[in-house]
Amino acid sequence: MKIIKKGLLPYRAVEPVEEKDTGLAVIFYHGWGTTAESYLEFAEALAEEGYRVILPELIYHDSRNLLANPFYPPILQEFFWKTIFTSMDEFDGLLEELKILAHQLIVAGSSMGGFIAAGMGARQKQLAGIASINGSGSFLLTEQLLRTRDLRPVLSPDEKILLKHYDPAKSERFSGPMLLLHGKEDPVIPVEGQMAYYQCRVKKYGPQQTKMILYDGVGHQFTDEMAAAFIEWLKGLQQSPLTAKELVTPFISQEIKSLLGYATSPGQAEEAYEEYMAAANQRLYRFEIREDVVGCIGIHLEEGQLKIRHIAVTPEARGQGIGGRMIEWIQTEHSPCVVVAETDRKAVEFYRKTGFTAISLGEKYPGVERFQCERKEIRYEKC
Repeated sequence: MKIIKKGLLPYRAVEPVEEKDTGLAVIFYHGWGTTAESYLEFAEALAEEGYRVILPELIYHDSRNLLANPFYPPILQEFFWKTIFTSMDEFDGLLEELKILAHQLIVAGSSMGGFIAAGMGARQKQLAGIASINGSGSFLLTEQLLRTRDLRPVLSPDEKILLKHYDPAKSERFSGPMLLLHGKEDPVIPVEGQMAYYQCRVKKYGPQQTKMILYDGVGHQFTDEMAAAFIEWLKGLQQSPLTAKELVTPFISQEIKSLLGYATSPGQAEEAYEEYMAAANQRLYRFEIREDVVGCIGIHLEEGQLKIRHIAVTPEARGQGIGGRMIEWIQTEHSPCVVVAETDRKAVEFYRKTGFTAISLGEKYPGVERFQCERKEIRYEKC
């Protein structure tokens, strides 16, 4: 499965499992001081899902003028942005060498690679998607935050001009799907830069195309949860459009009765449906793919808060990320400050993977542990 190539721009390539080939490729950029080789295991996991994966060697890394001591502060400060800018400048040449069309390509990266991936938003319009993990798309703001933290001199006018030239937050061109993942306690790359970039994207293009997940208790690590969220997002790029319709008829259909039965119990489905029809602050939505009902979600609305009362996906449609997509739709539709849900141990991992924090409520019923799950909307005024 591993293919090592050395071309005009050296890279590692991992080909997809043939029977699962999606026709999409992922270019994944590594972080500062690491190597393309270090992401081969992750690349193989992506290949198992049907993606061709390209791991570029970066300037000042691997075989390209490797720095003797990359983490020595003066060296890091001198070459960090040079590496990012050079990688962005080399991108068109890499595409030409790989013979990949932009609309068949997802660009992603971790740490410094997350900066590079986000940077493509200032250069490319036709990509299939961009994912920045523990990076930032706010170049100027992030450098200012780093200098303040490290007690370094402020940026000179020329340095500001250079950063603005490459900064996607200042010259965003990509309006397509973007994923931003970041540890809330990241001590290396300030999370505020990523948050600012998210807000810039939402302001310019709306919230539908940009997804951001912040992870409680996570520092500067690419965790298994982040990897799973990235793969789930990739799968969503291929999925058929998910359409939603609010249910207002007093008569419950057999499909919705079955779905509510999964979320409650078959004997309580009709009663739950009647509650939705009677309450002004509750909504019940049906979700379809190609006119087939695949799920439903019922919510309770209060000032600034959306509570998920019931959520269910048909057995045939499970494992495709539909539950997470329904929550994304609900959050976009109602724009609450916070989304909450109460669940059991069996379902709590679903909420965690969808960006919720979870706190145990103990045994609310004998032998049944319950969890309070919460996901806050990201609001950040500064761009």
